[in-house]
Amino acid sequence: MRTVLCFLILTFAASVAAQGTRNLQGTVLDSTGSPISGAKVEFRSDSATSAAETDSVGHFSLTDVSGSGTLFVKYPGFATAVLNAEALQSGAPVTITLSPAPSVERIQVTADSMDRISPVPTSQYSIPKQQIQVSGSLSVDEILRQTPGFTLFRRAGSLFANPTTQGVSLRGVGANGTSRAAVLVDGIPLNDPFGGWVYWNRVARVNIASIQVFNGGSSDVYGGGALGGVINIETLPVRKSFATLETSYGNEDTKFVSLAAGTVIGKWGFAASGQALRTGGYIIIPEPNRGLIDIPAGSGDLMGTAEVSRTLGTDGRFFARLNELGESRQNGTPLTPNDTSIPEIDLGLDWTHSTAGSFSLRAYASKEVFHQGFSSPGAGRNSETQADIQRSPSGQVGFAGQWRRTFAGRHAVTAGFETRGVHGDSFERIFCTSVTVPVCVGHIGGLRMLTDAGGRQTTVAFFGQDAFRFAENWMLTIGGRVDTWSNTAGYSYTVPILGTASSSATFPDRRETAFSPRVSLMRSFGGLAALNFSAYRAFRAPNLNELYRGFRVGALATNPNAALVAERLSGGEAGMSLTPWSERVTLRGNFFWSEISNPVTNVPIGVNLNQRQNVGISRARGLEFSSEAVLPDHMRISAAYILSYSTFVSAPASQPQVLGLWVPQVPRNQFSFQWTYADQNWTAGVQGRFIGKQYDDLSPNFPMGSFFTLDAEISRRLFPHTEIFFGAQNLTNSRYATAETPNLTVGPPTLVRGGFRINFF
Repeated sequence: MRTVLCFLILTFAASVAAQGTRNLQGTVLDSTGSPISGAKVEFRSDSATSAAETDSVGHFSLTDVSGSGTLFVKYPGFATAVLNAEALQSGAPVTITLSPAPSVERIQVTADSMDRISPVPTSQYSIPKQQIQVSGSLSVDEILRQTPGFTLFRRAGSLFANPTTQGVSLRGVGANGTSRAAVLVDGIPLNDPFGGWVYWNRVARVNIASIQVFNGGSSDVYGGGALGGVINIETLPVRKSFATLETSYGNEDTKFVSLAAGTVIGKWGFAASGQALRTGGYIIIPEPNRGLIDIPAGSGDLMGTAEVSRTLGTDGRFFARLNELGESRQNGTPLTPNDTSIPEIDLGLDWTHSTAGSFSLRAYASKEVFHQGFSSPGAGRNSETQADIQRSPSGQVGFAGQWRRTFAGRHAVTAGFETRGVHGDSFERIFCTSVTVPVCVGHIGGLRMLTDAGGRQTTVAFFGQDAFRFAENWMLTIGGRVDTWSNTAGYSYTVPILGTASSSATFPDRRETAFSPRVSLMRSFGGLAALNFSAYRAFRAPNLNELYRGFRVGALATNPNAALVAERLSGGEAGMSLTPWSERVTLRGNFFWSEISNPVTNVPIGVNLNQRQNVGISRARGLEFSSEAVLPDHMRISAAYILSYSTFVSAPASQPQVLGLWVPQVPRNQFSFQWTYADQNWTAGVQGRFIGKQYDDLSPNFPMGSFFTLDAEISRRLFPHTEIFFGAQNLTNSRYATAETPNLTVGPPTLVRGGFRINFF
């Protein structure tokens, strides 16, 4: 960490002088050399944006182009072309060739970073850096709530909630602590390998270039983590020297500093980032229900990243990255803290050959130690008894490779493989909390038993995809992936401290295989409209946490289940997109349907006792709408709505009451909007979010009502590289329910902060 901070200090003063303005002309062609009419061309710099659209012969012209920006070219059905200013020769016309775009790619999600609402009629969203900066939010998960369909297992954000409740759900598939969506950083998994939840502050906020979201089953490329979709966080590339810093202070004693820097020396690039965040938090129990044990739920994070990269030829790049996170939390009572440490190393190689195609390789390895305390509150919440103390070490090693090549100008063929090994254990010290257990009479608060459980999971997968432009304005994408995973060395031991009821078990090795196909057909109508139809299958294998680790929330305990099988999804969608007024307005709508067999959920099996079980079939179907408009006077407004009707349509004979119930933690209605303004001196943003009614668990007796929140941020440039800002979250001060079981908890009050930013780009 000290090395990272020293590097940041040494490189912070780096900057690049902007070149003068000029005109830029060019032609946009497809892979066969035919001109593309209606393609959107946009040049973005720190100070201004210039946009145009290609004419009937593919020509475009941009005026007043700054030399320090980036050129984006996009057209429905094609991969977005991105050119840096260095690649654009002053005064010389450019020719840009677009290649057919597959539905998703293993290393990069194909949502484009040019707009938040993609003109492609599939459910893709991109949150660019400017949108992140004016969101008013400190954490990545709060920023992602701008996209329709994104929810966490609990309504609480990562600043104040236990990390094991940070499982991601996209578009109605639900979450159970474990995510049903893949979260990546530059194509490398961010999901916890042991439990599937996400530590959102492993990435420095100022080091994020954009966030891309792809809703819908994506196991055909990403495997079991992508049952409901993919989120990819892209960090700032090191193409030139840069440095950026943000620091702020807010109520609830919230301190924040985030910084990133990089420089280029010849063919070598060096970058580092760091972030420190600490909040005193708030008391999550409503005031009428509080007792003496209730204290604020706060958190503290410290992370650092160091990266070295080298360009290889004209289109190749190698990088090595070290990352470490240390996190500690108070979860609302003195006996329920948790802490985590995660060191990780990532390696990447990208290389393109004129005839062989493009190759991408990623390798990663990490270790993790997670500690968690659980307690049982006494009457009136005026006392608590230690119930459990866990230590869960785990580790992973993974490798992914992808090859892509265009054939005959019409086939964009992608193939690849992935392998991953995860091991983990859960060591527990379980204490006496009730006299209903005979051996605990006279020993309340004393150590009752020691337990140890764990195992290994190994996955091997191969995938392929062909995006075929079989006729003008028609695109057919066919792909699939085969995954085979093995659960081995599973065990569970219990050593009694009180009594003699010892036990041990060795679970048989198990293996499952899943085939995840996808078929997608898209029809473009020039640059004005496009239609898309997709059908796919996806799956999610139960992770080691679900198989071997139990947990408690207050008096409610949940046991693991080593007999869990994979969840399997069948689904499809149909969508339409419109750009009726050139590049300034984008409208999109989708109808989606998915059915998950054997979804894992927490099922009551006794008084204050649940167990993870595969339960019947859940079905999610609904509508999704989004729109974005670029307005005069530096303004942009966007809005999105999703109706998700997610219920259980089949139930096992042992749980007939499940039939017809809503899937827990999935709201039926979600609506969000964003308004942003940016000129050379001022930036401002307002974000509103409505979340409809949802249920906390399988019981219909625990509904959580709807709520609306409003966030905002405004900044003013004081000097060429310095600005001050003020931001606020939950301006409506909505004290919405974040959980109903086993105790009612509520979301945070209004959070305000102020600070400054320094940017050298």
